Amino acid sequence: MLNHIDKHRRPLVALQQACIPHYRRCLYEKLGSDRRFRFVVFANPSADVPFLPLAEAPRHCEFEVAAQRFIRLPCGVSLSWQPTAVKAMVRNRPAVVVAQGSPYDLTAWALTLVGRFLGLPVLLWTHGLQGEESGLKWTVRAWLYRLSRGLLLYGDHAKQLLISKGLAADRLHVIYNSLDDCEQATVSQRITPEECEAFRRSLGIDSHERLICFTGRLQPVKGLPWLLRALNIVVQQGRNVHLVLVGDGSERPILESLAEELRLTKLVHFLGALYDESRLGLVLSASDLAVVPSGAGLSVMHALAYGTPVLLHDDIQDHFPEWEAVKEGETGWFYEKGDLSDCAQKIIDALFPSPRKPAMAAACRAMIGRRYNTATHAELFVKAIAQYCPFTSPSGTEQPLPDAVRRSGPIEHSTR
Repeated sequence: MLNHIDKHRRPLVALQQACIPHYRRCLYEKLGSDRRFRFVVFANPSADVPFLPLAEAPRHCEFEVAAQRFIRLPCGVSLSWQPTAVKAMVRNRPAVVVAQGSPYDLTAWALTLVGRFLGLPVLLWTHGLQGEESGLKWTVRAWLYRLSRGLLLYGDHAKQLLISKGLAADRLHVIYNSLDDCEQATVSQRITPEECEAFRRSLGIDSHERLICFTGRLQPVKGLPWLLRALNIVVQQGRNVHLVLVGDGSERPILESLAEELRLTKLVHFLGALYDESRLGLVLSASDLAVVPSGAGLSVMHALAYGTPVLLHDDIQDHFPEWEAVKEGETGWFYEKGDLSDCAQKIIDALFPSPRKPAMAAACRAMIGRRYNTATHAELFVKAIAQYCPFTSPSGTEQPLPDAVRRSGPIEHSTR
């Protein structure tokens, strides 16, 4: 059995994840380099996740394969299960466990229950809520959240919603999200205006024309036919705007047919799936605006990292927490959901008579530098963990738990 504090007096922190997405690699390396804690990751390195490239086992963290099993219910719901992670928790007794906080993950339920029994703090890493939730769905989610010692959240909006549901604010830790901002900054510095112009010319874009982009899966849930119809309105008003679609999926043939039907074939460019950051960075740098018709998330952070403002619809429940990085008129805009004319007008206003991007690029990059970067992500992650276990400072003295955490009980307010 591993002790809570090893020979270097570093507490062991166990991270349970279904898989290791490629965009998490940089975060795990940063966490693994932290001298206050030891991190061990339990994940399935060969998970079958469509359209999501996976990273290899993190180099700076300890790693143990936790194969993922699925239990498919008659109602069409699938429950995931990683028994290896639960067995390791009982065997190793880590100082803190961070579990994937989905109600559909049986591992999260098992870890929180075992944690209660063994007296080990289990935190859930989760989106939390993006909108009002009630009935059986909220009841089940609330049970899981209240079994845990605290939640690691991606955004401030989720924290406020959970507080309104009666969860204690001091157990809700907003850690935001990140991509590999170091690589993005390096790529961005290498890209020259001449390269951007050459890329635009390769698509047949003249100097008086504009370019908008979408990066993500070409799936029905993304609402991309809507974007083509909005583009059609823009073109009908005499503005030539090109659209680059980066990604692949089942919707591509439908979108190609729609582009032909709307006579937009020369303006809509399908680049397919791109995972090379240099190529992606060039597309985003050369674009005047990024548009995400539905389910905005990591693509928002990606665009802002290259100084490109983002246009989203205003129904925030439809988006992932990263929508919070879009500030009206500062890093992007919101159009009224369901209003094609408003979407088209927002595109026109962002691009004509001249693109607004040059005046907004610094604010876009500053949003990433201030909040959505690996260093901040890791720092907030560790800060949250440190509230639930003692750790050794660089001077060699053990840092005690705050009184509020030492008395840790249910996650909900005691007054409810």
